[in-house]
Order: sequence, then C-alpha cells, then structure tokens
Amino acid sequence: MPEPYDSRVDALPHASPAVARCVDAFARRFGGTPATVARAPGRVNLVGDHVDYADGIVLPIAIDRDCAVAVRRASDDRWRAWSEDLRSLVELPDPAAHASAPRLVGDRSWGNLVTGVLAGFAREGVAVPPLEVAVASDVPIGAGLASSAALGVALATAFADALSAPLFGIPLARIAQEAESQFMGVPCGMMDQVASALSRPDHALLIDCRTLDVRSVPFPPSSRAALWVLDPGVHRALADGRYAERRREVEEATRAAGVSSLRELDESALRERGLRDPLDRRARHVVRETQRAQSAANALRRDDLALFGLFMAQSHQSLRDDFAVSTPELDALVDAARSIGERGGVHGARLTGGGFGGCVIVLAEASAAGVPERIGATFERRFRRRPTWMRVAAGPGAAVIPPLRWRGA
Repeated sequence: MPEPYDSRVDALPHASPAVARCVDAFARRFGGTPATVARAPGRVNLVGDHVDYADGIVLPIAIDRDCAVAVRRASDDRWRAWSEDLRSLVELPDPAAHASAPRLVGDRSWGNLVTGVLAGFAREGVAVPPLEVAVASDVPIGAGLASSAALGVALATAFADALSAPLFGIPLARIAQEAESQFMGVPCGMMDQVASALSRPDHALLIDCRTLDVRSVPFPPSSRAALWVLDPGVHRALADGRYAERRREVEEATRAAGVSSLRELDESALRERGLRDPLDRRARHVVRETQRAQSAANALRRDDLALFGLFMAQSHQSLRDDFAVSTPELDALVDAARSIGERGGVHGARLTGGGFGGCVIVLAEASAAGVPERIGATFERRFRRRPTWMRVAAGPGAAVIPPLRWRGA
C-alpha cells in the first residue's frame, strides 16, 4: 500500500487563490514580502465521524480548498497576526509566556490558535522570535470542512519553515491539534490535522487514530466521480459545547463498559454491557462507525462506489439516530440525494464533520447532470431558501510554497 504523500514542497501547478490573497494582505498590512508562505487544505470526512477521539478508524480526504499563511520575522518585539477574511489584527503574547497571558475573546479569539501553535514550537525547544503573520482562506468557516485545522496546520507548516524547525508529518499535526484543543477549547481528535498535513492527490487517508497508522486509499478521479459539498447555511462553532458533550458521553460510555477504549468491543460485547441510554447509542455509533470506515476503504479499493454509497448512508443514519448530531436541514439534503439514487447517478450522501450544522457531501457520477440543482430545488421547496454548493476534489496535504510561485501573485 502506498505511503502518505509528502507534500512539503508544493506540487500544485499554480498558487491557489488563498495564497495570492494572503501575500497581498501581508504586503498591505506589514509592507514588503514575507519570508515564508505555506498552505494547508480543509478536509471532507467520507466515513468515520466522532470516532477519532475514541481511538477509532476514519476515512477523510483533503479538499482542494486552502488556508494560506505568510510569515516574516518582525523588526520590533511584537507578535502580530492579521486575518484577511475576518479583517482582524491581533497582538499575541510571547509564546514562552503564554500561560500568564489572558486569552483573546470575541472576534479576536482566532488569535489564540496562532498563540497555541507558536507555544507548541516553544515546547519543542524551538526559539520563537517576534513574527508578523497574515492569513487568508477559502475553506468555509463553520461548514464542517475543518477550517480551523487547515489554519492550524498551515500555521505550523509556515512556522516550521520560517524557524528552520525539523517538524513535519504527525508531529506537526499534533502541534496543530494540541493548539486547537488547549487554546480554542475544542476537544478534537487528530483526524482533521493529520488529513490536512499528510493527504495526497486523488487519495483518501485511512487513519487508525489509536496508532496513527496512515494508509492511502485511491479515490475515484474527478473524470469519473463528482464529490459535491452542499451547505444549507446552518453553521456552528465546535467550541459551543455540544461537541464536547458528545465526547464526554463517549468517555463515560467507555468507563461504564469497563474498557480502556471502545475499540476493544464488537457489537455483541457492547450489548452484553447493557449501558444506559444515551450511552449505549453513543457507544454503538463508535463501534459501528469504526468498522464501517474500514469497510468503506475496502469498497474504494475495489472501486465499488455503489457499496461505498451504502456505507455513507449507514453512517449518516447512525450520526442522526445514535449520535444525534444531525439537523433537519442536513437530513433533508441527504434525503433529496437519496431520492435521486443510483439511477440518477448518485451513489451516496451523508453529513460531514462534527454535526449540529455544517454540510452534506454527495458522491455522484461525474456524468450525472444537475445533481446539486435537483437537490437544492427539493430543499428550497421545504425551507424557502436555496443551499449553496461546490464541487471538491481530493487534493494534496500541507506544503511550503516556493517563492517563485507566489512572488508577484
């Protein structure tokens, strides 16, 4: 099986729109050019939601939507970061003294992630001088496409290059994950950051979150299959508490089952534990979803998209009924896609990400005409508004952009 794609030197033929906007924003905010520019993608999880923090198995792809970060050592003693999308400038504490500094709040809270990543480098013994940072992204925020992980991994990739720190791959992804968990209050697993850091073009990643073993799985080329992301416009923040509540329930179910990890149980053994509701449903989702991710990867390897679509449907049903993270809008989009079915060129659909809002993904034949339009029309008749959609492809993981690619962008 192929090893994960090493994209530390970017392989894309041209700078993405996010890179061009980032370089321009850096020049306007700080003057001149950055020393380093890096990009990291968002992700779509195909199967395997809410199991990464339970030592489960997940199957995401990186998408061809990026967060870009430009960085340069500052000429003064200030750490500053600018978000082009949020139109927000934040002044950051010395990473070595972050523990005594108050957290940023409100529309400046995104700066805590920057501080968290810098603090991760400081923990690794890397000297972190004052820096100027600019950020731009075309990964939608709050849509379940891992915009915060893309930011964290892009920051870590840029800082590793600018500070000549030998960090990449899993260690780099862990710095980004710890920053999001400790500095943003999101008790996430490693899936998003690993997918953003290590993905390769035209492949999904099968990630064992217990061992962090990563395997590449061929994903159908865009000439054959279309992966649509449909956004009903109901966004959420993972830090609002509901995501953390589900994680607490999984941890409580694990303790009640008398195991160190739900990976130790199959469905029969789980039934014997007789857990109370809703812990039994939360645990059942984790056990089944972990098995489902492995089976879905096998279906991709056999190029059986109809079977893969069945696993997508089962995954959504489990997230809706056992894990209770779907919404009426997400369910409506999935139902509309299922009504088109294989005859109309639709293999499967499910929500993606943490739930409580976000997006639905639809896997269809590339030749199937009007799939998102038909789904959108059905949705509009019920909710009196039209969802938005975009087609995404399985793209490469995080990388530093060579200067010849972004100078003058």
